[in-house]
Amino acid sequence: MNDTYHHTLDALGLCITAGIPVILWGDPGEGKTSMIESATARGVHVETVILSQSEPSDLAGLPIVSPAGDVVLAPPIWARRLAEHDGPAICFFDEFSTATPALQAAALRVLTHREVGNLRLPRSVSFVAAANPVEVSAAGWDLAAPTSSRFVHLDFAMTAEVFTRGSVTGQWPALPGRELPADHTERVAQEMATVCGFLRARPNQLSVIPQDHALRSRAFPTPRTWQFAAELSALARAHDLPDEVTSMLVAGAIGDATAHEYLSWRTNLDLPDPAGLLDGSATIEFSGLRADRVFVVLQALVAALGDDPGPERWTTAVELCCQAAHQAGLDAAVPAVRALVAAERRPAGAPVPAAISIFAPALAEAGLL
Repeated sequence: MNDTYHHTLDALGLCITAGIPVILWGDPGEGKTSMIESATARGVHVETVILSQSEPSDLAGLPIVSPAGDVVLAPPIWARRLAEHDGPAICFFDEFSTATPALQAAALRVLTHREVGNLRLPRSVSFVAAANPVEVSAAGWDLAAPTSSRFVHLDFAMTAEVFTRGSVTGQWPALPGRELPADHTERVAQEMATVCGFLRARPNQLSVIPQDHALRSRAFPTPRTWQFAAELSALARAHDLPDEVTSMLVAGAIGDATAHEYLSWRTNLDLPDPAGLLDGSATIEFSGLRADRVFVVLQALVAALGDDPGPERWTTAVELCCQAAHQAGLDAAVPAVRALVAAERRPAGAPVPAAISIFAPALAEAGLL
């Protein structure tokens, strides 16, 4: 199988697993719809909603008068079937680029709040859309920035190898299904620590909405899409997928240029495992370390502690923050130590190192001293 095609399927499968809306961009007849609907073979319920044949009320709900005399927004039958299905399901918005701006606006509530009329879809429902580039679609519309920022954007193209093999054998590549790892929350927290370190070094990359209208139809960095990038990158690592899949997902969330800069920066970090620092099997020297790298190390320690840290591990984390403050300066260490000494994070009976006095002014200012 063509590697790029295989990587696209892996990336698509991870978005569905994570419950992050994803949109497939490709020319007509490339097999986008059949690929999504192939998930039914492994027990996933798929509801296909063709937006070019829909009205805003099909997404927002149709106003009706209830027996009690109230006006309620009745959900369409496809939404009720999704809500009633016991198990994983996909809400598939086909022909998304032919949706009018009014339909796109109606879809925002579904994508963001999972609400269709007066019905809320369960977390077991994932959202996938398919779209043709405007230049090749029938009566196509560019996506508005609020809509495009709700999706991870993936390019999808059939290859000659996949087509010929599927046509001859009748066996087409299936959409892969994967599970969230048990430590998914911790993995995402670790990845977000890295993202925040990058953004401290490149604060102008937090939110960059393109000036060109066509570019606003695709991926660009916002706080929400950075969260998408972190969660999907962590999930790709958990499943030991190729770097190409991670690059595809991160670029699909925050755009090619920012993704290239972030992934290059992350590759060159070369920092110790936070678990090793906490259990004493690894050490670190902060002197001479750039502030953004110090920040990532300490935030990774906070993430590695989780929501229920033991007293010894908590004290070790605070001691490392104090070490960083003495060797590399206060600025990069203050956010981590503030998080650690907050009442909800400090374990009962955990000893506080005397060296924490270096943070006294910063903690007093935050009301934590």
